[in-house]
Amino acid sequence: MKLILLENVYNLGGLGDTVTVRPGYGRNFLLPRGKAVAATPENIEKFEAQREELMRQANEKLGVAQARAEAIGGIEEVRFEVALSPEGRLYGSINPQEIAAKLTEMGFAVEKAEVDMPEGPIREPGEYTIGLILHADVQAEVKVTVVGEEG
Repeated sequence: MKLILLENVYNLGGLGDTVTVRPGYGRNFLLPRGKAVAATPENIEKFEAQREELMRQANEKLGVAQARAEAIGGIEEVRFEVALSPEGRLYGSINPQEIAAKLTEMGFAVEKAEVDMPEGPIREPGEYTIGLILHADVQAEVKVTVVGEEG
């Protein structure tokens, strides 16, 4: 499926790039979220007419993401106190949704989809470095500390 990207997409391409993606990814992710349009001659013409406006919007989004990354860079740690089993493991796990909720609670608006945990959820206490993808060109890291509850 050939698409024209309307914004930078992480690990795919930049604004105005014509890319070939699998149909499911295009239909279920890129098209519904307004990140791309089908690469038809009519859409190519429309895109070229709107290129300046789209570039301006992309630069605004990039500036906002960079400001968020700077603010998040000032965080020393995100601390979770959780119940541990007798073996020293967490009863549940800490997933991207919980990390995003904790950061939002701390005053930094972060979406679940922006939290990058390729190794999966955290299941044991310790210190972890979690990546945040705030924009296709802006990534940040935050230190997550997981400890057992006292008492």
